[in-house]
Amino acid sequence: MPAWDRQTPWRQGHTLTSEAAAALRLVENPAKSLAIVITHDCDLTQNPDVEPNVELIIGSRIDTADGNFTHAKNPRRLHLPVLENDKPAWIDLRATNKRLVSKETLADYLPNDGVILTPNNKSVLQRWLAARYRRSAFPDEFDRRLQKTGLSKRIAKILEPLSTSLIAVFFDVDQGRDTERKGPEDLYTLTIVLLYSTEHDPDVALKAAENAAARILESFREVCFDSTKHAWREIELLDCQPISDEAMTYSMSLQLKKWNADYLSFRVEPEQGPTLAE
Repeated sequence: MPAWDRQTPWRQGHTLTSEAAAALRLVENPAKSLAIVITHDCDLTQNPDVEPNVELIIGSRIDTADGNFTHAKNPRRLHLPVLENDKPAWIDLRATNKRLVSKETLADYLPNDGVILTPNNKSVLQRWLAARYRRSAFPDEFDRRLQKTGLSKRIAKILEPLSTSLIAVFFDVDQGRDTERKGPEDLYTLTIVLLYSTEHDPDVALKAAENAAARILESFREVCFDSTKHAWREIELLDCQPISDEAMTYSMSLQLKKWNADYLSFRVEPEQGPTLAE
């Protein structure tokens, strides 16, 4: 049996061959499944006495991606692009579908060189894995108001057509202050940022994001602005603006909280409801 040492060929993002996945009983149907190593490189090179296991996530091959699950939008599910035999392919990953394999066992096998994650796609996988344990919580009362007013569903319907070009939605609630408001006149202030991709057709993506931003602003005014009193109730939307992935600054990313709502996938069971969190 080969020994596991710092010269191991295994790295994060590597995949197992169908034969290895079947031999290790990680998948029921090797032709339709893919096992991806998600243990960090630094832990992979550690001696088994220190880090005895390798963590893998099991995905399913799919023909096409659902844009609502790309770019790590949903913390529970990811549609990840890979190169399989130099051709684009998609893998459907579920956050709970993870396995552990001992290093001594995996040492008998070599990585699958027929399936490759590009550096960009590996970065997406890393962000998605981290998002499950690193989510920015919004005030409970803000969450309740967004659902009670029906604005959560309105936002979902508006953003649905942008699923392929929209990378993320960011909220700035009360300029980052964690405050529990009381009563409809005790307002939360909100700024929304729609981060869109410039990868394919930036002009089309910008126009779609601008249209969505205008509709979101209109929805908030319809629901939360009393035109007779000229006053806001519940939530005051200060602005909703589209920003490209090339224009967002590091300081903005620190100030804003990513809104990783489950209902951005439009597939969550009704009884669970949306989660307003990163």
